[in-house]
Amino acid sequence: MFEEEQAGKERADYGSFLIRSLSEALQPEFGSSFSFRQLNWYRQFYRTFPIVNALRT
Repeated sequence: MFEEEQAGKERADYGSFLIRSLSEALQPEFGSSFSFRQLNWYRQFYRTFPIVNALRT
């Protein structure tokens, strides 16, 4: 899925902008757990260990 969206690139061109924007929007309300650095770590963790069965029907 990631490779398809990113056309084979390691990182999408818009990824850094998107994560920075999310961080700026979430940090005032939820604190430093949503810093740019933390969000990048969350993304890296998810890419390494995707949670396939998190949602059940």
